Amino acid sequence: MGVGSPPALRPPPGSLAETPHRTAPPAAAPCSLVGLPARRGTRLLTHLGLFARVVQKISDHPVLFIFLRGILENDFRAIRATIRRELGLGPGVRTLDLGCGPGAFADLFDKGDYVGVDLNSRYIDHARRTRKGAFVVGDARAVDLPDGRFDQILIFGLLHHLPDADVRAVLSECRRLLASGGRLLVIEDIPTMSRLNLIGHLIHRVENGEFIRPVEDYRRLYDGTGRLEHELVMQSGICDYYAAVLVT
Repeated sequence: MGVGSPPALRPPPGSLAETPHRTAPPAAAPCSLVGLPARRGTRLLTHLGLFARVVQKISDHPVLFIFLRGILENDFRAIRATIRRELGLGPGVRTLDLGCGPGAFADLFDKGDYVGVDLNSRYIDHARRTRKGAFVVGDARAVDLPDGRFDQILIFGLLHHLPDADVRAVLSECRRLLASGGRLLVIEDIPTMSRLNLIGHLIHRVENGEFIRPVEDYRRLYDGTGRLEHELVMQSGICDYYAAVLVT
């Protein structure tokens, strides 16, 4: 995740230069991206880099990843409530969880009709051991499954890792994989909305999602995927999300 850096601090406009016979104070120390003097800013960026590496290490281990996300996102209560409201959960509804990770939401769906796909083999191995359903290592841009195979697709927290061209490839696959009238629920990170949400800003700085987009950019990418049934902006723990339901 990435958040745009605040502008460097600038001295407020004043009258020192306009007041005769008055000596201007020494120039302020150069400012870094985070609005701090350069030396302090450099130290902070170094610490952020170390923290980012720690977060990446945690992300590589499914159990630690689930534990950390559970803390930061209040056990995904808001996300799970949205999934329950927007998708069918009973038997007979064929579900694809695209970019399923370690299978955090597999328990919501009927095991006989659920398929999770993720590129990370560690996550898939963990999901196979601990979750019910079918789990496949695969690339969301080219899923090795037949056309019209699913009634609904869930995408959570996948697209903010991908540039626009890859997002379009994923959405094209969703159109191919969905039966006529199928539903696509996409829940994706958006820039942290509140300036007071310091932890949310920090997580966006160090997490490896490089393509966090504002809502209007997601709308542009979704154009042509299906009819936009409805959308909402929501908060899950410290994280802000944009959820959209598209119908093919």
